[in-house]
Amino acid sequence: MNLTNLTTQNFEEIFDQIIELKISEEEIKKFLLELNEENLPTNAFIGAVASLKKRAKKISAPENAIDVCGTGGDKLKTLNVSTAVCFVIAAAGIPVAKHGNKAISSLSGSADIFSELGIKISPDVGEIEKNLREKNLAFIFGPFFHEAMKNVAAIRKSLAVPTIFNFLGPLLNPANTRFQLIGVSRRDVMQKMETCRRLSGVETKTSYFVHGFDGMDEITLTDNSYLLHNGREEIIDPTKFGLKKVTLEALRGFDPKHNAQKLIALLQGEKSAYQDIVVLNAAFAFKLVGRVNKIEEGIELARELINNGSANSILKRCQK
Repeated sequence: MNLTNLTTQNFEEIFDQIIELKISEEEIKKFLLELNEENLPTNAFIGAVASLKKRAKKISAPENAIDVCGTGGDKLKTLNVSTAVCFVIAAAGIPVAKHGNKAISSLSGSADIFSELGIKISPDVGEIEKNLREKNLAFIFGPFFHEAMKNVAAIRKSLAVPTIFNFLGPLLNPANTRFQLIGVSRRDVMQKMETCRRLSGVETKTSYFVHGFDGMDEITLTDNSYLLHNGREEIIDPTKFGLKKVTLEALRGFDPKHNAQKLIALLQGEKSAYQDIVVLNAAFAFKLVGRVNKIEEGIELARELINNGSANSILKRCQK
């Protein structure tokens, strides 16, 4: 099959067949590996997202809601950055529809952390929508809302290599939030995901796609990062915002219990490289939604929300 000649409609039809298991396991494996060899064509992203969105349960989110998530797969085993960022953003009165999953290639995924923090992970759409309205934060566990993905789970596992499915999560938030800060573990995939995001939704959608020079699917603090917005790429240097670059070891995580304890300490005001990277990512989220005009203002706001206990209050509210 010559994948380069396939349209988005062709890819959507193929993914329809894959999700419904209407072609053999061997054909599915062959197709996914061919996609890898072709470096994951943009049209494949658009077709796959269209196919999966048709089958997903929908969540209604406030107009100004944001999702902060990453593809995973950077294998850096860091503390949970985007999960911690959610509490800071929510403390500013911005609803966060956090889409996530359990750990796949990392030691601790967002779902693992929310569970460890004692926050209920619910499949109930009404409960999630209520949490978004009343608590400014709701966790959306991907497998509850994309049940069709179960059909290919065993096939993906048997391949033992990442496929296009590993990058689709951030593009499939059931709340379809207007704003997204998306971390990507591969720079060469960023443009394809960004194009897909722009073409597969309403024009008012606004996203930042980020990738650290160190491979992190966050805005990193060990080095500079790439930021992609509306097809334009720029470089983020954290030192330009008064932050010091750190070693990867300063951001190293462990299991869910360890990472949850670090997250709690951060929200209680503990100064660390972890707080700095969370503050930096939160600042860009604030800029994205128009809460601040400059990143420096966003950093100041994020620090204030941590230091005055507002971010920690969101955690406590979610734990009830």
